[in-house]
Amino acid sequence: MKQLSLHITDLCNEKCGFCVVGSPLAKSDSVVYRDLVRFLVENADEGFESVNLHGGEPTIHPRLFELLNLIKMLDYPETHIQTNARRLKNLELTEKLAANGVTLCIVSMHGATSAIQDCLTQTPGGFKETIEGIRNARKAGMAVSTNTVLTRMNMGQLENICRLCLDLGVERINISNLHPVGSGYFALDMQAPTVAETKQYLLPVLDLAAKYPVKMTLEGFPLCLVHPYEQLAIEDGTRFIRMMYRGGVSDNYDDYMAQVHREYGPPCEGCVLRPACTGVYHEYAERRGWAGFGLAAAESAVVAG
Repeated sequence: MKQLSLHITDLCNEKCGFCVVGSPLAKSDSVVYRDLVRFLVENADEGFESVNLHGGEPTIHPRLFELLNLIKMLDYPETHIQTNARRLKNLELTEKLAANGVTLCIVSMHGATSAIQDCLTQTPGGFKETIEGIRNARKAGMAVSTNTVLTRMNMGQLENICRLCLDLGVERINISNLHPVGSGYFALDMQAPTVAETKQYLLPVLDLAAKYPVKMTLEGFPLCLVHPYEQLAIEDGTRFIRMMYRGGVSDNYDDYMAQVHREYGPPCEGCVLRPACTGVYHEYAERRGWAGFGLAAAESAVVAG
């Protein structure tokens, strides 16, 4: 998969406490529209299979449809939008997105109930709007996948979140490790599950994954935490993402994340999973240490064999 990725706004209509962009802290938008245009034009003949628009919340951008028209004019095959889907409660708007080339909505789904999701997003009524938005996206003919950031508040609902996504006709469920940057830096102590909690709540859901008629993927987790389901990690070398973020360009997003935001520690030495693993977020290791990471020697031998 070869994708062009654009952060088009810092602003959002939700206030997730774990936001990697820090949208709840943004007072104004740092993104320059002409930078987005230049990036799209410069990469138009580079063989990208899709363009992914994200933020913040892309659907609140005042020039979103101008951007979509440009993407179509430049003949990019597909357009994807990462969204909380709240504005998609308006069917007319949703159909307009589809008519302007949006083929996939990647929807933030952080709870199975309004009590959890509305609390995490600090948006009363937001969960109901997100559910309605997903249904409208499906009605408009767009594919829908979801992304769930694993937190201490929603980890007990993880299986119910997956079942809700299945009921809504979602095609792929992605579960993300909380990345403690942006607003997430301040949420680490309260909201980021420990190594033991991650294994306790995530692995049983992955045990059921083979029974789900939907693709499940994982993002940002050290592979030792999700073993024996490391094959579900999306950082598997099969995708190439060139991303513009606040005017700067990362030519290969996965390499950037591994080199800039993650590290290896003593438990990683000799681990058979290390060659494929992108490591542990710096902030997590700094504030919680390395306890629980890595595979035991005997277990590593089993994996290697």
